[in-house]
Amino acid sequence: MKSLGIAIKKGEIWYSFIEGTNKEVAIIGETGKQNYRPESTKLMLDFDNIFTELLAKFKPDVVSYKLSLDITMKQIPYMHYSLGVLNLLCQQKDITLIERSNRWITANKNSKIQAFEKQYPDCNYKNEKLASSVMAWYALGE
Repeated sequence: MKSLGIAIKKGEIWYSFIEGTNKEVAIIGETGKQNYRPESTKLMLDFDNIFTELLAKFKPDVVSYKLSLDITMKQIPYMHYSLGVLNLLCQQKDITLIERSNRWITANKNSKIQAFEKQYPDCNYKNEKLASSVMAWYALGE
């Protein structure tokens, strides 16, 4: 199974591609970020291009993304509209989509993060890189 995790913040789309039959034998294929300009007048086209590129490159079976719940009005175009573009592309390509909140990632005293770090002790990931990786890894078990 191929899993792609996505976490978005202002100006950055972080991704993690993990592949394996289950979490115990999964291999992190690639992590990285794509930059975008939040003030762009063609922001939705930018998101379409970025997500189309990621989906074509990795050909995931499942995509999981972090849905930020506590945002301001100014953040909506890049924090939520972007996910609408991602949802549409995944639906068109018949790719399973899973949404996660930050609360899901940090639930039970960060037990998901701790399990990921135990499985991959050499990965010193932080913030959105960690979030995208944890979501991609957990999607393999669902």
